[in-house]
Amino acid sequence: MNIKSLLLGSAAALVAVSGARAADAVVVAEPEPVEYVRVCDVYGAGFFYIPGTENCLKIGGYVRYQMNYNDLDWTETDVGPHDYRFWKLARFAPSFDVRSETEWGTLRAFAEVEFDWNSYTWNAANVGTGAAQSTNLNHAFIELTQSNGTLRIGKGDTPYARFLGYGNGNGPFVGSYGFRNSGEVSYTFHGGAGFSAVIAAIESPTGLFEPAVEVGARVSQGWGTVGAMLAYDTPANAWSAKAVARVNMAPFSAGVHVFYSNAVNAYTVDGASRWSVLGHAKVDFNDTFAVAASAQWFDRNLVGGANRYQFIGAIDWKPVRDLRIRPELRYTTGTKAVEAAIRFDRSF
Repeated sequence: MNIKSLLLGSAAALVAVSGARAADAVVVAEPEPVEYVRVCDVYGAGFFYIPGTENCLKIGGYVRYQMNYNDLDWTETDVGPHDYRFWKLARFAPSFDVRSETEWGTLRAFAEVEFDWNSYTWNAANVGTGAAQSTNLNHAFIELTQSNGTLRIGKGDTPYARFLGYGNGNGPFVGSYGFRNSGEVSYTFHGGAGFSAVIAAIESPTGLFEPAVEVGARVSQGWGTVGAMLAYDTPANAWSAKAVARVNMAPFSAGVHVFYSNAVNAYTVDGASRWSVLGHAKVDFNDTFAVAASAQWFDRNLVGGANRYQFIGAIDWKPVRDLRIRPELRYTTGTKAVEAAIRFDRSF
């Protein structure tokens, strides 16, 4: 065997081994393209498309810390050696808003959960029970909206509470206005020139098929809103009504609410009054600072009580974006109750 034959044989062996290894090589697949989150501006700021769907989602909510004071002199009941209460509330309330366009209109689902911690609580016998935590499904409803109206099914603040606005505003003390949060089936008609009307069947707390009925109408323009609501409490066989007028003339805004109940029912203002009147006003000095005040009269005729007045004063301060600080003070005649609170809200 000569040198030439040896070299040729070695080269052939190397080619064979290299070919065998190439046959066993792992083939790496090309990476799939990444689908980035897309902004959905159809329904306003904050919405984005859920990847792989045509659903638009907005995640929001707020974190709250509130300190409360209550003078107990009027109750003639002391908490240990003291005649007052001081306690704190911490809350985390995330919300989820999902919307999409369908053949039937805009389909929406909304949910909000409240996770609460109270530094101290009291039972019905006015005995302290210490700190407590709780969870509340505040809202969970589905809506279908077309050009002339909205159908809602689910749980939330009923139309009697929300349709004409929430009392004197959005603070620790909002007055008494027949607030109710429950299951509902409602339809809101959207007419022209700012006119709208609502009709709703509200879940009964008795566990029977005894739905309450709420109906109302309003006109909303740039200057404000005027409207009225009527509610029939089926289990109580009684009804309540209210009329509301709100005026907006920047930097000043004000409102007057008149309430009536023919008997005690779920919508009765303060649970005792046949007639009640609430008035409130607010002055916005700039985009970050405002002061507000309200007064409410209760006749307490349904329980044979004496007339009573309630006065509320508040400061509304927004030092930076998404942060709201609202100290409030409330005084009630008759009971001579003095209550105070300062609320910190960080929304997102």
